[in-house]
Amino acid sequence: MKEKGFAVNIVIIIVLVVIVFLSQQPYFRKYGENFYLQAKTQVMSYWAQATDWFMNNVYSRVSGGVEQKKAEIQEEVAKQKNNIVQNVWEKIKNYFADIFSKTTGTTVQ
Repeated sequence: MKEKGFAVNIVIIIVLVVIVFLSQQPYFRKYGENFYLQAKTQVMSYWAQATDWFMNNVYSRVSGGVEQKKAEIQEEVAKQKNNIVQNVWEKIKNYFADIFSKTTGTTVQ
């Protein structure tokens, strides 16, 4: 079974090498251009169908969840930002209170 797969792979490699070699020859340019134009129109058609399918079947289901999660994330970011600001302010306040206490000899609360 492995020998058959090996032989198939060798044939595929030979075909690809021949295609690459022939694609570089000037007398095949006309055929290559025609093939490219036909393939391009077909691929663009498939791409448009895939985009439509994605927008109708996937994006419509996901977009509502994304908007909800976006609001939750923004709320959590604001909450964490406020916590950081409050913690920094407390540390600054305690630092200056400690300096004031050492300077005056009193305790500051």
